[in-house]
Amino acid sequence: MQSINNQTFKIISSIILVQGGILFFWFFTSENFIASLGFSTLTNASALAWCTAALVVVIYVWGAASISNVREHMFKFNKLKFLALTGALVSGVFEELVFRKLLMDYLQEEGFGNFIQIIISGLAFGLAHLVWGGKALSAAINATFYTFFLGAGLALVYIISDRNLALCIVAHTIVTGLIEPGLIKSALLDKLGYFKERT
Repeated sequence: MQSINNQTFKIISSIILVQGGILFFWFFTSENFIASLGFSTLTNASALAWCTAALVVVIYVWGAASISNVREHMFKFNKLKFLALTGALVSGVFEELVFRKLLMDYLQEEGFGNFIQIIISGLAFGLAHLVWGGKALSAAINATFYTFFLGAGLALVYIISDRNLALCIVAHTIVTGLIEPGLIKSALLDKLGYFKERT
C-alpha cells in the first residue's frame, strides 16, 4: 500500500507542478489574469447558477463515492489528502480556465451556440482524462465517460452564471478535493471497471 501512496503522491505532485507552473506563467504574462477568474463578480451570480453548481457537485461526488477508495479518503485528513486539496485548487483554476474560459469563449466567438459549447467542453474535458486509464481500457472509458458529464455540468454552470468562471472553479475544486486521492489510488490499483468498481 505504501508504494501506491507514493505513486499517488508523485502523480498529484506532478499535476501541481505542471499546471501550477503554467498558471504562474499566465499570471505574470497576462494583464487581466486575476480579473478573468471572476471572483470580483461572484456575488452577481444568480441563485439558479449557485444551485446548478451545488447540484453538479452533489451528483458527481455521490457517484464517485460508490468507489471504496474514494469513500475511504474523502474525509481522511493526512499528508496525501492535504496534497490532494492543494492539487484540487490548482486543477480547479487551471482546468476551468482551459476547458471553460478559453475553449467556450473561443467557441462563442466562432458563432457556436450554448448547447454546442457545453457538449464540446464536456467532450474535451472527458478526453483529457483518458490518461487516468493507464493500461486499463475499462478505467480509461470510466474516466472519460464520467468526466464528460462533470465537464458538461460545469459548462452549464458557466453559461447560467453569465460566464463567471469563479463559480466553476469553486465547484471543480470541491469535487476534486472530496474525491482525491481516492480516485487516483483506485486507478492505480486497477479498480475502475466499466462504469463500476472492479472487485
